[in-house]
Amino acid sequence: MIPDILRPLIRRAILDLVLDVGGEQTDLDLTVLMAELGHRVARVDVAGEIGWLADRDLLKSEQIGPFLTVRSTDTGRDTARGLLRIAGISPHKTGE
Repeated sequence: MIPDILRPLIRRAILDLVLDVGGEQTDLDLTVLMAELGHRVARVDVAGEIGWLADRDLLKSEQIGPFLTVRSTDTGRDTARGLLRIAGISPHKTGE
């Protein structure tokens, strides 16, 4: 379980990774990439935060077999680029 204080950072990291890597990503891919950035979170928690972001139209997600695939929306890309501020998401890019 992700502590509430870290949720905004994790959400921003997910948006940053989806934007930086481009195309569709899976919850598993994002979990691995986040661990490489120092964010050690469980796949189930990443999936939960993907759902939170999708509920706010920042990501589009689809369950395909055992994987949750995600891609950015225009709003999600603008948020990751720092053009929009959304409550519950860190305003600072991952690693900066």
